[in-house]
Amino acid sequence: MQIRPFLALAAVLACGAPSAPQDSSRAHPELPVPADSSHVRADTPKPPAPADSSPTRKDSLPARALPIQDGADAPTGPLVVTHAGVGTALADADGAERAAVAGRDVLASGGNALDAAIAAAVVLEDDPRYNAGTGANIRLDGHTIQLDAALMTDDGRFAAVAAIERVKNPIRAARLILDSPHVLLVGEGATRFAHKLGLPDEVPRSPQAEAKYRARMQRLREVVETPGTTEPDWRLYWNYPGEMPPDMVAWRYGGDTVGAVARTADQRFAATLSTGGTSVTLYGRVGDVPIYGAGLFAGPAGAVACTGHGEEIIREALARTVYQALAAGTPAREAVRQAAAAFDPRWDVGLIAVDRGGWGVAATQPMASGHAS
Repeated sequence: MQIRPFLALAAVLACGAPSAPQDSSRAHPELPVPADSSHVRADTPKPPAPADSSPTRKDSLPARALPIQDGADAPTGPLVVTHAGVGTALADADGAERAAVAGRDVLASGGNALDAAIAAAVVLEDDPRYNAGTGANIRLDGHTIQLDAALMTDDGRFAAVAAIERVKNPIRAARLILDSPHVLLVGEGATRFAHKLGLPDEVPRSPQAEAKYRARMQRLREVVETPGTTEPDWRLYWNYPGEMPPDMVAWRYGGDTVGAVARTADQRFAATLSTGGTSVTLYGRVGDVPIYGAGLFAGPAGAVACTGHGEEIIREALARTVYQALAAGTPAREAVRQAAAAFDPRWDVGLIAVDRGGWGVAATQPMASGHAS
């Protein structure tokens, strides 16, 4: 099923409406109307006519200048780098810095790279300004909060949760899975697993997330009510448990992932990611975070963590691709710069990486980040 129109809309809502109409040559086809539409109200408007469905080749689109490029040589000692998600305000970088310091302190006390990356992720999850844990995005129905998280170590161990609910720190649930027979649990099974093994049953809802939800719903309504819009009417595809909110029935039609990478003094590596996903998405959607090799990757050459348009990150196996550059000898700072510059310019992306020689940060939009050594 083609879902790019939904994701294009989510990008608009996360970053605000564009200043000028998008080039129609970059439009994508609409999703087909479900065959069984008995759940759709009779007065629901039909979706707009499909736009030109001819694919746009990534290599035919120009690379963008990068507003965020940072990094340094650091060949010795422990190191932790964090990001609060592509699109996060630079003024909010203090939380990312605190997370990096928390990870560094774990290393300084003798903890391993995974412990450090998890400690950093927990600090980010507990900051309501970021789209993870406490600040996770509320979905279209105004109630659902589904979280993804993943971790990986340089010896190839990987664990993740997807669409987990009622857990404040999903990165802790991913850590529990690392010691289980599995590598990925999803939905209610992940939630029950986390609660069974001692994580509190709590809904990570915050005033900041509620404010973001209201703003996104207002922009969503404005987009759909625009004459000639090529964006889908989400009511046609409603698949949430429970009825559609009355305000959505009436109208015609942010933040991102957080992550951390860590290196010990003896050159061991780990990476973590956590996200609340996007508000404008179907129930059960999963992005790049819990997909092996997509959102994060770690190995003997270093560790990588990504943020941005999840479906494109998955298609490019982005974290593993960047890791391969590290393994081939490209410095972390240059590897993330090249990857961000080459990423499909219709979407945004951010990356952090550490290797044996230093660290790097790059993003196509402002992105709060931190580092500590």
